[in-house]
Amino acid sequence: MAIHPYRFASGTVALAVLLAFAPLHASAATHLDTTAFSFDSASPGRSDALVADANGATTISLLGARDMIKYDAANPTWNGPYDHLYQGVFQLNLHAGYKITGYSLMGAFSGEHYVGQFPTGSNLNIMPMNWGAATATGGVAIRADLPAAGGMVAPRSHAAVNLNGTDGFTLDSGPLDHAGPLNLYVEGYAFAEASAAEWYYLDYGYMGKDYSRARMELSGPLLLTVYTQAVPEPHTYALTLAGLALIGGTLRRRRRLARSGAQADFSLKG
Repeated sequence: MAIHPYRFASGTVALAVLLAFAPLHASAATHLDTTAFSFDSASPGRSDALVADANGATTISLLGARDMIKYDAANPTWNGPYDHLYQGVFQLNLHAGYKITGYSLMGAFSGEHYVGQFPTGSNLNIMPMNWGAATATGGVAIRADLPAAGGMVAPRSHAAVNLNGTDGFTLDSGPLDHAGPLNLYVEGYAFAEASAAEWYYLDYGYMGKDYSRARMELSGPLLLTVYTQAVPEPHTYALTLAGLALIGGTLRRRRRLARSGAQADFSLKG
């Protein structure tokens, strides 16, 4: 699903441009050092925050997404700036001895949807003036570039339409085996509009109205989790192979000694 016609430029160029113009776009530049990688971003709104970093899973809260991805048709001043669109660029550079095995983006949409109705009843003499209408939509997508390898990870996306309640989602990259830098791109949007049902009471000479409602927002920050794994250094492999060879040689010597002892014992008994 296409989240928005605007797309990011590729790789480090996009990150450099956003960082250079961060004040102009009210973006917050974030630098984090985690166990397995460094994390740099240029994202609208508040700075991204480290939530957890243990056992090969690093979770970062994209706080700006919560501020931007929201729209209430009944309260325009409450809506996020920049056309209710979020675009974040995140650059990951692995520390020596680590690789990326996957990533996921988790969140939840919350919404309200009600279409205004005309009154019912056989004794009502009304003339419809405007039919009620309401729509509320939202979406989030994530994709990745692999600058060193020249490849990419296919986009994952989720959309919500006319919610009454919440809709949780997790966008998973699937298994990766990547030992170079990684550029992540996250997009999101929300939009809503509503118009009231209006009618005219012919018997009484006045208008009636039933307001429609439409709202769509993230119920909390997006949570980006990057999964990593330690990769043994080449000398570690060499030591491991040497150790296995030593163990194998020891076992072979023990077997030879055991066979020799058994043969000698048989000879004596004979």
